[in-house]
This record gives sequence, C-alpha cells and structure tokens, in this order.
Amino acid sequence: MRPFAFLLIALLSIADLAGLHAAQPQFRPALIGNGPKALINMIDTKRLVEKGQGNGLLSFECFVTNAGGPVNGVTYRATPASDALEREVTSALNRCRFIPAIYNGKPTEVLFHGTVLFFAADGKPHLHIYANQNPNDIAKGNDFVAPQLIAGTTKTPSQDELGKGRIYHENGVVKLAIAVDANGNQKSVRVLSEEPGGFNFGHATLIQLQGAKYIPGFRNGRPVDCTFECHHWFWLVHRSR
Repeated sequence: MRPFAFLLIALLSIADLAGLHAAQPQFRPALIGNGPKALINMIDTKRLVEKGQGNGLLSFECFVTNAGGPVNGVTYRATPASDALEREVTSALNRCRFIPAIYNGKPTEVLFHGTVLFFAADGKPHLHIYANQNPNDIAKGNDFVAPQLIAGTTKTPSQDELGKGRIYHENGVVKLAIAVDANGNQKSVRVLSEEPGGFNFGHATLIQLQGAKYIPGFRNGRPVDCTFECHHWFWLVHRSR
C-alpha cells in the first residue's frame, strides 16, 4: 500500500440520514454521525500534530451495539510512521458513540468496517473517516457505506477447523471480498489472503459466514448490490493491547 496514495480527495458524506431513511425505513447502517461523541470528533488532530504525526492511513473495525456503543475495536493496516494515529484512533474507539444500525425496523448490533485518513494541507491537519475499506472507493472519496454484518447470523467453526491454530497458539486474519445484494443477502465470499498460511483460517472463515446476513451497502444514500473488502480475525490466544 502506498502511504500517501489517498491525498487530495473529496470529503466523504458518510451519513446522509434523510436519504437513508427515505430509501428504506426498515434498515439503515450504523453511522459515524457528527455529534460531540462521534468518532471523528473524539480524535484529537491537534495532539496528533504535536506528536509529529505525518500523513497516515489505517483500517479499523468494531461491533456497534444496538445502543451505538463500540465493542472489540481493533486497528490494522496502518501506513508507516502512524503509531500516534493508531494510538489516538484506538483510544477514540473506546470512548465514542455511533448512530446504531436499524434492521427490520429495530436497532441491531452490526460489525462496522472503516478507514481513517489523516494528512496536512495548507498548513492545517485534516481528518477523514470512511465507512468502508475498499481502496478504490477511498481513493476516489466515494460516498459508500460498506455492508455491515448483523451480529448473531454467523456460524461457529468446529474445534477441528481451528485445531492447528490452537495447538500452535496462532492468531489469524483473513482478507475477504464479499458480495452482498441490495436486500442484505450474501451472494458470495472470496478469500483474498490469509495470514499465517497453513492453519485453515480461510476455510474456517467460509464456514463461519455461510448464510450470514447484512445491512446492505449504501451508495449516495441508497442501498445497492456491491462487493466490499474486509478482514476477518481469529483470536485464538491472548491479544495484548
């Protein structure tokens, strides 16, 4: 990944609430929002500048509860020299609040995938947060909210599927391309990579996501058929923070 490939892009309109409600009142993705506890307002850009943070980009994910609270937030794929940004985003993920997702007319818990971009222009710090991790959409500044997995709609892999990882005390991550239609139905799941190899993490992910349900992806405030990239984690041993 090029560290600064995503500069000079238009600010994404992450949350066009009126458009989302009008498009489909029965479902709506979790949104960052713009209130005082919104993720974008909990990240201190002044502090980042003071700590010498230059241009940087990272991915993050967390579950968003039906009350809007973040759970199990994790950051990854940070560009080089982005330690300060990663610490700041991790801290903000523990304190922020999202606008909760709606499914079948009720608030529901979902998995949120996002990207944080920090850079300086005209001598001022700029912070953009995107509700997706698609490189092409981020590079173009597209108004795209990726599909969000609905909690409780996945399967649990058997002990045998992940047995080798437990024996060797390995955590794993699988990069995926998932196609979801405009009604939130999963159409296909493709494994792009798995780390480390040889521990069956990719196959276990395919089993786990069989029949999974989603809040559909939204482009320009409307649900659409789409394919999105994301990461799926297996924490089989203690993870230090």
